[in-house]
Formats: sequence, C-alpha cells, structure tokens
Amino acid sequence: MIIYDSKKWTDLFYQLRKTFTESYNLQQLLKFMGIITLYASTVTIISVAFLEEFLVIDSMFFSLIGVILSLFLVFRLNSAYDRWWEGRKLWGKLVNDSRTLCMNLNAHLPQEDKKRRRFFVRNITNFALALQWHLRGESKTDDFIFINKRWLDDVEAADHKPNTICSFMYLEVETMYKEGIITDFDKDRLMDNLQGFTDVLGGCERIKKTPIPFSHSSFIKMFILIYMVILPFGLVEKFEYLTIPAVMIMGFALVGVEVISEEIENPFGMEANSLPLTSMTDGIRDGAYEILHVTSSFIKVPASEETTQIVR
Repeated sequence: MIIYDSKKWTDLFYQLRKTFTESYNLQQLLKFMGIITLYASTVTIISVAFLEEFLVIDSMFFSLIGVILSLFLVFRLNSAYDRWWEGRKLWGKLVNDSRTLCMNLNAHLPQEDKKRRRFFVRNITNFALALQWHLRGESKTDDFIFINKRWLDDVEAADHKPNTICSFMYLEVETMYKEGIITDFDKDRLMDNLQGFTDVLGGCERIKKTPIPFSHSSFIKMFILIYMVILPFGLVEKFEYLTIPAVMIMGFALVGVEVISEEIENPFGMEANSLPLTSMTDGIRDGAYEILHVTSSFIKVPASEETTQIVR
C-alpha cells in the first residue's frame, strides 16, 4: 500500500509514478487508453476528413445513458471499497486481539516462565504471517519464527496453516489450566481472545473467496464498452478533432473507476493499493515482544536444516 500525505500536492506526480510502476491494473488502464485513443482518432479523422455528412447521435441520448452509467459506477466503486475497508477492520481487530491476548498472558504467566512467553510471542506472530500468505494464495514458511523442528514439520504438513498455529495456542491454554496456572474464568477470557483470531480468519476468507458476481462485473464492463464505442459519434459534429481528447478524458474516467474497483475488491493482494499486511504483521510482532517482555534472540534450526532462523 502506498502511504502518502494528502495535503502535499507537490508529491502528487511522484506518487502517481510510483503507483503506476507498482500497480498492474493501472498499467492495464494505460493499454485501454491506447485502444480508446486509436479508435476515437480513426472515427474522428474519417468523419471529418472523408465524410460529407457525419453519422450523428443526439447528445440527449448520451446525457441519459451517462446518468445511468454513473449510478452503476458509483455502486461498483462503493461495493469494492466496502470489501477493502472490511478487510482493514478485520486486520485492525487482529491487532487489538493480539494485544489483548498478550496483556492477559502477561498478567497470568510468571515472569520467570520465559519458555511459555516465547511460545506465545512466536505463535501470535506466526499466525499473522500465516494468515498474510494464506490470503495471498501462497504457502511460505521461510518467514516464520522458528520454535522447534516438530512445530515446523506440523505447520509445513498442514493444508491450513493459520488454523494449525491457532490450535497450538488453544492447546497451550488448556495445558496452563490443567497445571493450575489459570482459573476457569481466566481460561474463558483467553479462549475468547483466541476466538477473535479465528473470527478474523473467517472474515478475511469470506472476502477472499466471495468475489464480485461475474454477471455484475461483466455487465458494467460491457456497458462502458458500448458507451465508449458510440461516444465519438455524439461529439464529432460539434467537437470535430477535439473529439479525440474529449473521448480520452471520458474513457480515462469511466475505465479508471472500473480498474480501481478491480484492484481494491481484493484487499489482501500485492498491488499498490492493497492493505499493508506486512506492516501490520510487524506491528503485531513488535507489540507481542514488548508486552510479554521477551527479548530478541537468535535460534539455530536443528542440524537437518542448513539455515539459521532469526527470532526478532
């Protein structure tokens, strides 16, 4: 996600350039604009230079159809932004649930119980990392904070890594209860905190696995295409060669709204305007280490592994 200051107009062109280089959808917009420009130029040149009478469509028709199209585009953009904002709220909830869980654990775990504190810090961080890559359709384990070989084998073998990591924390809370470290009431509170993790997971999966209906998206695309095809014929009589830039501006506005909507309707991707999941994961990790008073250290992976994992 591009972080910017909306009050600094001088940074606008720099941010636009950065957005273009990082956004596949905006690069697609440029291709569409090239096609629209070529088409509008062809229609305009033929009409003005070679035809004695223009093929003209009454401008009132474009006024009426433009109102209808604008309503569709507003609905399209709002529905896409709602998905983006819901994803942001869910990840904000994960940040808060992580902090609350850490604070409850810090209150109940003895200060000298460093092993268990490290266990929860690493699993809370790893859950956020697993969720991040799960939503992006990848299965990375290199970024995980290493706990032990058995833990790593179980996670790598799991089809649903966030579920597996969360279940480890459920089991550890149950062990703490059986050992008498926490009471029934404490256990319920910790379980509620972990339930928040699974609620976020389910909410994010709902957004990821439920795209905008195909008929809805395709209808708007076809509507825009038809409008852009007939638009030059409604402008060429009065605008003549100015029809070309006029159509370009209209095309940029209409196609741009659709392209932006396509980009933000999946808020968990790697696009320029996707949610900053990596940054929020780092915040969860740093908060967990601080609240549970666990210091950073280096942990070496067992001999079967050739790399050294850094626990931050």
